[in-house]
Amino acid sequence: MLLPTWPLALTAAAVVPPLVSAIPHGSSPPTLGRGIAADDFVSVDGYKLKDRQGTVYLTGLNYWSCMNLAAEGHVGGNYSRFITELDQMAAHGVNHLRIMASSEGAPTWQPFRMYPALQEAPGAYNEAVFVGLDRCLAEMGKRGMRATMTLANEWQWSGGFGQYVSWATNNSQIPYPSSWNLTAAPQRSEPGTGWGNYTVEGVDADSYGNFTAYANRFYTIPKAQEWYHAHIEKILNRVNTVNGRVYKEDATVMTWQLANEPQPAVVPTESLGPYSLELPAAPEDAIIPWVKNTSTFIKSLAPSQLVNVGFEGKQGRWYYQAVHNFSSVDYGTTHCWVQNWGVYDMLNSSSTNLEAAKSFATAFVANSSEWSKEIGKPVFLEEFGMARNNWENEGKEYAYLSSAGTSNKDAYFTTIIGAVMDDFKSGNGTYIGSCPWAYGGLYRPETQHANAFGEVWAGDPPHEAPGWYDLYDTDEAMNIVHRQQQDIAGFLST
Repeated sequence: MLLPTWPLALTAAAVVPPLVSAIPHGSSPPTLGRGIAADDFVSVDGYKLKDRQGTVYLTGLNYWSCMNLAAEGHVGGNYSRFITELDQMAAHGVNHLRIMASSEGAPTWQPFRMYPALQEAPGAYNEAVFVGLDRCLAEMGKRGMRATMTLANEWQWSGGFGQYVSWATNNSQIPYPSSWNLTAAPQRSEPGTGWGNYTVEGVDADSYGNFTAYANRFYTIPKAQEWYHAHIEKILNRVNTVNGRVYKEDATVMTWQLANEPQPAVVPTESLGPYSLELPAAPEDAIIPWVKNTSTFIKSLAPSQLVNVGFEGKQGRWYYQAVHNFSSVDYGTTHCWVQNWGVYDMLNSSSTNLEAAKSFATAFVANSSEWSKEIGKPVFLEEFGMARNNWENEGKEYAYLSSAGTSNKDAYFTTIIGAVMDDFKSGNGTYIGSCPWAYGGLYRPETQHANAFGEVWAGDPPHEAPGWYDLYDTDEAMNIVHRQQQDIAGFLST
């Protein structure tokens, strides 16, 4: 099994007619939480978030596939699963979801993608998928859940920056890096049930360096930026077909996010720090004016809602502060990936391995809180995860079987969520919540079956091994998330 070493991203389309009815079928009224009034916007108050009820702590989950899951079956949706999983998350105290509000298609079928795409070509939208996004926001609002809406993506799993570059360069070939091919060997006897494997650099995949160099041309190609800004306007001005709310006037949308994990465009001569993650200062980097220009543009259209960048923070203090230190960016974000960054080995059962991950995460939270304090911004841990005890799967048919235990994952979640909570409760912390990657809910690798568009909608996106970082509905991690919400609720009530 080839394991990629890049930072995790947030993981042939048919032509379909527009959905005639926009009223969700089978929807049940929420049983938990409070609904969100259209004008009850969240604002930043010092190092905290507030709405009309007071201080807001984000007990979040990544649920990137929401708009596709919520769509009708003829475009690959599974509405009953969507409603079930929303209710499961609400029952565990979740009040925030980070979801995709973008995906890009191509003239020919491309691998490793969300299908069908929301934007099939520049300015051409699949209305049935758009209605799925409408349903996400309407049903979330009923359950008291707010959204981070991600408007683009560095990585290939939604089309993202690379697809914009391809559109702008006569549909040039995207140099895809190592990605999960669900149809590759090994396969089970029943078609569409997996397993698949990673493509191989030098054989059927390019390097991540070549891919990011291609994708980051996005920042400086005028046509790509024109289309991106047009997409932003399209999304912000969308009238929800379920509840009639304009997206930019709906407080269910807490935050507009520029992109998932936008990467610096300057290639350093060396990387710094013990894991070679930190990058040296590069004031000339194209990502910096791109953040300023895009965040200012969004604020001009949606002044009542918040804006963030979607940055990881692994690049260190200078880059973290450079991309966040604009008045048009309301708070910082961090992502913490101990396996992808070379700190943790999912096949190593030793206590030393786990302790290294816990120590790294604790220090990462403490350091990024200080970086945020220095620029006067709150910060949200909006991605982190850990594999199951996958050493238990060695020698079995699939490395990511859900039957593996979760003792390491549970200990890690307790530590990193605990560090965020402690920072929030301290007198001078800047963290405002946590958001694990990613809710798989009812999905299991053992029972997966690709739909007509080749999707299984695991918690892991289509370019990564299904089941790698999934949070399932019965996982202890969901109880840890719930206890977080209960603990903070008690703290805020005293």
